[in-house]
Formats: sequence, C-alpha cells, structure tokens
Amino acid sequence: MATTYFWTINPLECYPTASGESDVVFTAHWQLHAQEIVNEVTYSAASIGTAAVPLHSGSAFTPFEQLTLDQVTGWVTESLGTGSVDAMKEGLAQQIANQIVPPVVTLQSPWLTQPTGSL
Repeated sequence: MATTYFWTINPLECYPTASGESDVVFTAHWQLHAQEIVNEVTYSAASIGTAAVPLHSGSAFTPFEQLTLDQVTGWVTESLGTGSVDAMKEGLAQQIANQIVPPVVTLQSPWLTQPTGSL
C-alpha cells in the first residue's frame, strides 16, 4: 500500500487586531503525518514545525471563525514551499520504510542471552 499524508494544524497565533480585522493569523503550528499499512500493521511518522502566514494585501480576509483546515493548509504549504514539503514527504516515507525493514538492529550480547551453567 502507498504512504498517505495528512496535516494537523493547531494552534494558530493571531494578532488581536491588524489592518482593521480581528484575530488575524500570523503563525500556524503544523504537523505533517505519514502513514502506511503493510500486512495489517500501521506504520507512521510525523514532522512538526511552524509556518509564517503573511498578510496578503488585496486578498479577501477570512474571519477566524470561518477558517478551514484546507485554507490554512494552503497557507502552510505556500509558506514552506513545494520543495520543502516534497522533501519532508520523502523523509517521512524513508522513516516508515526503515520501520518496515530496519537498516540497523540492536541485539543483546550473546553471552547475556545464553543460560549459564552451575558454578
């Protein structure tokens, strides 16, 4: 199965008033999640960060109560840039691949796992 990605965005930092509007978002705290199901086992990874939300002069203002996840996700991806988002997705997919087939394993020393004889 393919890796799926989804965003969670919370909280939003706002100016109480700016440019004559109320609760104007200027920073979004985001998480980009990746998930893949293999043989009924769910593997996941996530990246977190913040994104500056610039005021776009001339664009229509959306009141805080009317903001949607899709709209704010658009702001976040625009702020981060397509290249950064693609690189994060690649990194998350690699983390999941490493969970499925670990490139390194940690094992107990064999002398600690073998039964000891009597003294």
